[in-house]
Amino acid sequence: MEGDMVVVPGARLHVERTGEGPALLLVSGGGGDAGMYADVIPLLARTFTVIAYDRRGNSRSPFTEPDASITVPRQADDAVAVLDHYGFERAYVFGNSSGAIIALEMVTRYPRRLLGAVAHEPPLVQLLAPDSRERREIEHIGQIARDKHVMRAYAAFGAMTLPDPPRLFLSPTGQVVIAAATRLMLAFGSLAQKIIRREPDVMIRQLRNADLTTRRELPSFCFDYQPDLAALAATTALWCLATGRDSAGKPYHATAHLLSERLGVPCLEFPGGHVPYLQQPEEFTATLTKILEGFGR
Repeated sequence: MEGDMVVVPGARLHVERTGEGPALLLVSGGGGDAGMYADVIPLLARTFTVIAYDRRGNSRSPFTEPDASITVPRQADDAVAVLDHYGFERAYVFGNSSGAIIALEMVTRYPRRLLGAVAHEPPLVQLLAPDSRERREIEHIGQIARDKHVMRAYAAFGAMTLPDPPRLFLSPTGQVVIAAATRLMLAFGSLAQKIIRREPDVMIRQLRNADLTTRRELPSFCFDYQPDLAALAATTALWCLATGRDSAGKPYHATAHLLSERLGVPCLEFPGGHVPYLQQPEEFTATLTKILEGFGR
């Protein structure tokens, strides 16, 4: 696997490339990095040139300016800069969670750069009614982070997005009384154990992303950003929404289907839940490959 650093305004991006064939850019969700796709990259690389990267400020992609932007448009520009670095004029894009929101921004602003895009469970809760249960769930996590309980917020984030939800052990005053290693396991359950067995540094890196994820990215992506629905409806890009079959009842499942209904865009189904590339890598690879090949017909 080839590794590179791509310089963009305000950050240096850690980028990995492997395989041959049409370019496929994988965009990670909140708190994640290129390592989240480690199980599926070798499988996808049988068909595609697979590119994955750590988004700005996360893991191995440090900020180079103290107040560097993390907005969705800026991060869509980052994704295009990664393609430019390798000389790919067009690529397929798969984005998960907040990475799906970045993929949607690429659909509206960079349609000519896309062979096709899959936006898997974008948490666009700003499209939901203010009093909806799904929106309140996201707002609650944001409030915990604003109250400076970052690890509690990250554990709640893990409970919402991953299987085997954590059980938080609290003191009578409401403080978390678990060591850092235990926090990690609570936040990510059995999937954390799987990743730790493969590469311990992956989960350590992602734990360090907790503050950026819960205090900056969550409000920027889920509340400040407003998707351009008219531009999505009018785009020339080939794209679809997607959800996991086990994600029913989650905020990002509701928003994907709401957007699908509003725009008349297909919402396809993946196996598993919010992170199918970790849960069922073989099935995820087969499903994604079939969808991408369908764009070319």
